[in-house]
Formats: sequence, structure tokens, C-alpha cells
Amino acid sequence: MQAANFRYLILTVVLLAGAGLYTAFGEPRGSGTPRWPDSPTLYTADRWSAGPQSVEHNVSSGNQTDLVTRVFRNQAGATATLTLVTNQAPKLYSAGAEVPFLGNGYTVEPASAPVAGNGVNALIAQRGPERWLVMYAYGERRGLLGNGLLPWSLAIADGVLGQPNDYYKLYLATRVDRADPQLDRDLADLAQTLFPRISAWYSA
Repeated sequence: MQAANFRYLILTVVLLAGAGLYTAFGEPRGSGTPRWPDSPTLYTADRWSAGPQSVEHNVSSGNQTDLVTRVFRNQAGATATLTLVTNQAPKLYSAGAEVPFLGNGYTVEPASAPVAGNGVNALIAQRGPERWLVMYAYGERRGLLGNGLLPWSLAIADGVLGQPNDYYKLYLATRVDRADPQLDRDLADLAQTLFPRISAWYSA
């Protein structure tokens, strides 16, 4: 127990020191406005057809955040919305994937959908009769690193070194008011197709 407490203390000190450096040297910036892949071929996937992209620009505290959405439809008529949130400051990491749903009155729990890793996670958001399956991932130019100690540490290092970067969150959501294992698998497959492609685009 004492060893565990000591590790927590060390971790706290390291994070506080990193936060101090981050504040002193500033956060990393990209080379301009937020970027995202817009080639239609990147969004092709088996059993799904992609609609046109829609872009929303938000500017706050001097940072521009872009929300890029596409709606996908499968052969059974089900729809799934892909949302890419991109910013060139790591403050994008500060809100967990559940925050947009909790702020709109949903309850959130981890999903047991068949997600095969690769930085992709899943949650269930429910509000009254509405129930949504959401695949999500966090990434930057190094890949889908998640939202934890490692990406924050790398973002701090970027700030200290003046290294530009792109930070982004990916959501892929479909409404599933009743149990539909096939739709769960199809959405997971779509996430596992699209998310690595988007990550590879940023890494390139």
C-alpha cells in the first residue's frame, strides 16, 4: 500500500512539473488552421455508403476547432454519423468522450461491442428511449494514442520543444434502441476501417 501511494505521489509530482513547463513554454501549435482528410475514397467501406461532408468552424480563446461530419448508410437502411473534431492545441484531450453526452442529459456506460483495439473504444449513451452506440478514439500525428498520461506527456514535450501537431477526436455513432448484434458488429467494423485511415493521414 505504501509503495502504491509513493507511486501516486511521484506521478502527481511529474504531472505538476510537466504542467508548469507547459504553462511556461506554451502549447504546441500546428502550421495553420485545423486540417482533416477530405478525399471521398478514404471514406469508402464495405456495406456502407458515405454522404457528403459538413464542416463547422468554432473559434474560442484564439483556437479554432473544426467539426467535420459525414453520415453513412448501410444496406439495411441504418445510419451512422462520423464526427471528426480537430484542433491544433492539445486542450482537445481535456474532455472525455462521454462529456458531450452527459452535458445533454444522457447516461453513459462502457459498451461491450466487438471493438478490436487499435485505439478504438466504445460507449453506450442513453436518454429516455434513445440509445446510442458510439465508437470513439483520440489521436494526433503519432497515431491513435488515446486520452491519458502518454498523449498528455507527449503534448507537453511538443510544447516545450515548439513542435507543431494536430490533435483530433473521432466519434462514430448509431442509434440502437433495441439489441442488434449485427449492427453492433457492422459499426465496429466501420470504425476499424475509418479510424486507422484517418490516423494514417494525419501521421503522413
